[in-house]
Amino acid sequence: MASGVGYRGTNRCFPFWEDFQQCYFSSKQESRSDCVAARDDYLECLHHFKEIARVRTIQAVERDNYAKAKANGTDHKIISLASGGGTSSAKDTKELVENIRRLEANVLSSQQNLNDIVDILKIAKGDGTETVFAAISSLGRIYSALWAKGLVSRSKEHKDTASAKVSDWLRDNYNQYIDLLLAMLSRGDAPMQVAALKLLLQMVEKEGQYASKSTGVYEFPNSSYIAIIESVLDNGAASDHLLRSLADSYLNIYDDLRMYFYRNVTKMASPDYDPFRKTKRSGPRTEHLVEQVEAFVQNTFTVMSMIRVVPKKTVGELDSLWVVIPEGMEKTEPAVLSPKAHRKAFSEGWLAFMRQPLTAEIYKQILTVMHKRIVPYMIDPKNLMDFLSNSYDVGGSISLLALNGLFTLISEHNLNYPQFYEKLYALFDRNLFHVKYRARFFRLFEVFLGSSHLPSYLVAAFVKRISRLALSAPPSGAVIAIPVVYNLLKAHPNCMVLIHRTPEYDEETGEEKVQEADDPYLPEETDLAKCRAMDSSLWEMQTLQNHYYPNIATLAKIFSEPFHKPKFQLEDFLDHTYNTFFESDSSRKLKKAPALAAQPPAALIRPGDALSDFFVF
Repeated sequence: MASGVGYRGTNRCFPFWEDFQQCYFSSKQESRSDCVAARDDYLECLHHFKEIARVRTIQAVERDNYAKAKANGTDHKIISLASGGGTSSAKDTKELVENIRRLEANVLSSQQNLNDIVDILKIAKGDGTETVFAAISSLGRIYSALWAKGLVSRSKEHKDTASAKVSDWLRDNYNQYIDLLLAMLSRGDAPMQVAALKLLLQMVEKEGQYASKSTGVYEFPNSSYIAIIESVLDNGAASDHLLRSLADSYLNIYDDLRMYFYRNVTKMASPDYDPFRKTKRSGPRTEHLVEQVEAFVQNTFTVMSMIRVVPKKTVGELDSLWVVIPEGMEKTEPAVLSPKAHRKAFSEGWLAFMRQPLTAEIYKQILTVMHKRIVPYMIDPKNLMDFLSNSYDVGGSISLLALNGLFTLISEHNLNYPQFYEKLYALFDRNLFHVKYRARFFRLFEVFLGSSHLPSYLVAAFVKRISRLALSAPPSGAVIAIPVVYNLLKAHPNCMVLIHRTPEYDEETGEEKVQEADDPYLPEETDLAKCRAMDSSLWEMQTLQNHYYPNIATLAKIFSEPFHKPKFQLEDFLDHTYNTFFESDSSRKLKKAPALAAQPPAALIRPGDALSDFFVF
């Protein structure tokens, strides 16, 4: 029957039908879409659509490989999974898959056939892709049904009874199955890795549901879950498909998986955590292979950066759980229904990850998203002070990227950062107008110096430094410097003396006391109060009025006009490059075409030329 019940009793798919029926009738009308996974599992058990499609795909590849091998004159063999070696025809493989299905049906129909699990497990440990996939899928359905009946859990009482011995035996074989799937995460190809991940998380779900029902308290089987996360994140052979599947299909959907993922990252990133506790090696991760550390850092950041869901603020929003809370249990007790617990896990996970030996590229990517995706959702954003302060002290592009997060802490969380403007002043060097983050930097810079309470000597120091750098900057940099200086002078009228200063003359000789070459500004001085910027003048802007690029020269002439024009919109100047300048000039329509015609000469040397006195024709 479609329900899984027939005249012979329940069939192998009845447990999946029960899961789907329970989900469907216990859910509200608008949330019944959550039962799609349970429905798909039931239909897959009945018809094996996905398994058949997978088998056909593999068979097509095998036939293609066989045709290529035959054309090249080589021998193409299909490895048998059951024997662990030798050759097998497509017919033998099909018979083996049918045998797996028969064994699965026997196990699900009666507990007297539990020994058939050993035969399926032996096939799953073989070498062929097709039958291995069929075997691990079959074992997944078997153990899902056994977890629902509570047969996989070890019996704590009456260990000498027959049922306790059966449970222990099933648990031992179950552990072998889990170890096999974990090994596939490290050694399998991308499709097999994703299949193994799906089956492992399916076992976590069944184990959690059984534990919660048997104890009456919500329990998430994190000991099993962390083994999966560890196998993925410490895996140097983890495919992009595996990492994206973990993030998109699970962590972005299920709140409990996401919270415990952050908790496990915190635990794995701990200096005392031993990832080799189950092997002959021991000790923290950093004491072993460098590749192990690099794989953990890269994979962890890849997954965390793909998690788009931020910690939720209310209990009502935490409505998607992988391990469902049983009916009748108090829903306020579990930590997975506490928004504060989710934020705490998020905060501790990111902080623990930032203590790892990050590559320069990952370092920059974290700083890029810091102010939008990390700081707003931390329980205490001040915990990021050390990371951002150290990043700001590094210099170069990393300091530029750290400004966003640091400014958020200063403006919104009352961070007191000593000598902030002195270090900001140090960032203005020749490289500033060449880095790709300059647009982002000047957006923030305009905010930093927007206060009218800043002292005049400080603003004048920045005005002089920017003007001096504009002389050697490319056109795309000079076109930013001019509006920035103009806006600063408009916002701080006390600095207007820089463009209105007249030279002093000696009363006796009538000569200037200070020559243009004797600029009192000290560009190497790091103390803004001692650099003597207020004693100088903006002769650099007058120099830019003779710039080789006419547009820059025209823009710089605004300093020779009365300051009646409004402030520039800095966004209009931040994204210019050589390409934009070229496109703008090449597409400009000329009002009057230049005279390009020339009168052709009538002779090689014309009368009046310099050589006409030496040659006579």
